[in-house]
Amino acid sequence: MKRYISLLAVSLAMVTFTSCDKDTEGLTDITYYPVVELEGPVYELVTAGQAFTDPGCTATLDGVDVTDQIQVTTALNFSNPAPGYYPIVYSVTNADGFSASATRYVLVADPDEPASGFYTVSTDSYRDYNGITYFGGYPLTVVGDGNGNYEISDLLGGWYEYRAGYGSAYALQGDVKIDADGVLTLVDSYLIGWGDSANGITDGKFDASAGTITWNVSYTDYPFNFIVNATKNQ
Repeated sequence: MKRYISLLAVSLAMVTFTSCDKDTEGLTDITYYPVVELEGPVYELVTAGQAFTDPGCTATLDGVDVTDQIQVTTALNFSNPAPGYYPIVYSVTNADGFSASATRYVLVADPDEPASGFYTVSTDSYRDYNGITYFGGYPLTVVGDGNGNYEISDLLGGWYEYRAGYGSAYALQGDVKIDADGVLTLVDSYLIGWGDSANGITDGKFDASAGTITWNVSYTDYPFNFIVNATKNQ
């Protein structure tokens, strides 16, 4: 019986070692993960048509500078940027296939469209449904296309994306027009997560001198009203 148990143990060990060998085949004994660090700000507001100089980033691997191995992915035209919102992704992959990355967010604004920019939702924003619930402090982007049309990242001001923690699929993205007097009107909207849209917007206003944007959006059949006030980041 003892001999049988010993033979069984040896067999199991051989299977274990064989399995481990296959799982680690082609890998080094120790893998070091790359570290990627941005130079300059995470968020950049630049002017359309003016060349953008990327501050870049650095990368190290086990204490060794591997900045020259960084791969940059973006749709931004650095020499002649067009209005829009562009992530720049910097990534490095080690010999074992493990990657690390960092992202910069560039908002290109047309000089004739002052509403474009990075905003912070003010804490006097609120949802009006069975009582008033205040919220705020969340990021918001307003991006013009150079023709008087703007895309707002979340007409709900971050209520579901950040406050509820549901993520970006639950931001109510909106297309709006802002006229010369700063009056904001809704063109279209869509919330990917639930596949629906806003009922409408009232009291939409952009104040260029104060750098603020406000609106009251009605959402769902209940309905909820979200009164969003946001201030442009300077």
